[in-house]
Amino acid sequence: MAILNTGINQDKIQEMNRSLVISLLREEGVCSRVQLARRTDLKQATVTNIINDFINWGLVKEVGFLSGNKGRRSIGIALNTDIYRVIGVRLTRKNYSVGLFDLTDKMHLSKSVETDSNDDPRVIFQNITQTITDIIKESGDCKILSIGVAIPGPFMKKEGRIVLMTEVPGWQNILIEKELEEIFCMPVFLEHDANLGAYAQLWHSKDIKKSEGLIYIAAGQGIGAGILINGELFKGTLGFAGEIGHTSIKFDGHKCECGNRGCLEKYCSSIVFTNAVNREMHRSEKIKLRQIAELIKAGDEICLEQYKIACEYLGIGIVNLINSFNPDTIIIGDEMAHINPQVMIDTINKTVKDKVIPEVWNNLKIKISDIKNDSILHGAGIVAINEIFKRPAQFVNID
Repeated sequence: MAILNTGINQDKIQEMNRSLVISLLREEGVCSRVQLARRTDLKQATVTNIINDFINWGLVKEVGFLSGNKGRRSIGIALNTDIYRVIGVRLTRKNYSVGLFDLTDKMHLSKSVETDSNDDPRVIFQNITQTITDIIKESGDCKILSIGVAIPGPFMKKEGRIVLMTEVPGWQNILIEKELEEIFCMPVFLEHDANLGAYAQLWHSKDIKKSEGLIYIAAGQGIGAGILINGELFKGTLGFAGEIGHTSIKFDGHKCECGNRGCLEKYCSSIVFTNAVNREMHRSEKIKLRQIAELIKAGDEICLEQYKIACEYLGIGIVNLINSFNPDTIIIGDEMAHINPQVMIDTINKTVKDKVIPEVWNNLKIKISDIKNDSILHGAGIVAINEIFKRPAQFVNID
């Protein structure tokens, strides 16, 4: 029995060592075998064997010489971005996006399609699968290893389906993860969109330490929070953690489809904000969010005032998060943050500073995400890549 346990442990250790090495290569970009051994505390022979396997599998490649101590040169190793790809999908209430990513999360192709709240979710899902098929065809000779999907919450992690998408009923009947796996015959990983926004911050923002308590807020068509504690996502028992959009800021406020009243997203989502602007402007034809953003840039007072109101409500929601989790960093991203980052951060900072105790405020950083592209779509690619890095041999069909 002891021998059997040792064998199992050795396999697990080998898997962990492979994951450690490939993750470090992703973070550093280029490393020598000696540097990898030093950084991982693995024996150089172990690292050499792992790298040899990775080269044979096409996961990494040698990229020339690096300067070392005493003028010695060593061969640089980097991820091979030529062979393998992953698909990232982002579903929102008004559109969906599909991207093709290499193992560094660099996007090579993307397509976005607008949808309507009156569209049948089953038809939208079929359109998503067709778009994925089109992207795969356009990827050429690259091998697609996995699919990551960012969805609005609340969602049932274990069942791989949305529980409730406000404004768009019917998605709860589609087993997204299971059906995509059956269609494309590859692993599919479903995750809350705000959680994937948080992942993207860790991957692409070098000034964020993994040891920090970080909360990423997706302020878009819904409001969600990705909560990172020591670099790991806090998801809750069913995957519902971070549903800040369904925390109440007015106990007798607007009724929400979730059954609660005064839910935060009923006061500061991009959908609510767009509707508020259209009510105030009394135009015969309704204007869309991107048009409102342009009007704010041009100094339109009505649009700017409604934006400040939405940002203040968001600030109140952030106060609740701060008092619940005591993070040291909060990063705000998605549609609402892109409209006018300076106005948003100024309004939120004032709201938060007025409503938390000074000791908390003095040890808190609030910032707007500096990822220019759709960080949540990139996060969908990242969750697919992360799973490959955990078990690289399984994904390239070696073990």
